[in-house]
Amino acid sequence: MKRFLYILCVTVSLAGLSACKKGSDPEPVAPVVGKWASDRVKISGLPAPYNAENGEYDAFTEFKIRTNIELLADKTFTGNDRSGGPISDFKGSWDYSGTDLTLKLSTGADRKLTYDGSATPNRLLSQIVSLQDSIPNPTTKKIDVVKYNLQVIYSKQP
Repeated sequence: MKRFLYILCVTVSLAGLSACKKGSDPEPVAPVVGKWASDRVKISGLPAPYNAENGEYDAFTEFKIRTNIELLADKTFTGNDRSGGPISDFKGSWDYSGTDLTLKLSTGADRKLTYDGSATPNRLLSQIVSLQDSIPNPTTKKIDVVKYNLQVIYSKQP
């Protein structure tokens, strides 16, 4: 009888261990899941005598950029852009690997962002875009065409 009871206990223990599989644990939630809003614009690459203007600026106040994105745990997203003119809504799916986030818009276009978890609040950084604009030269007061780089910075919202 004792032997039977011992075998029964060992069998139940082994059955309990085999029921726990590594694949049954839920996948961890990516740090990019949540609500994001355009917060800042980073200007870089301005040559002298304009280089004092390189830096970060309020995205809406200085550039009228106001974009919101909500990344859902099911790897879909919705968002809207209120950067002047009519409000445009967008949606799609997303993929995240390492620090790279790719938004796959339902229109077929892709947008690449980089996750920066070192800042508080966490940030998403857009790709850097090269632009040019007509700017008054601070020395000569003439209007010059100047090339520079722009990057939109999104902050995670509570």
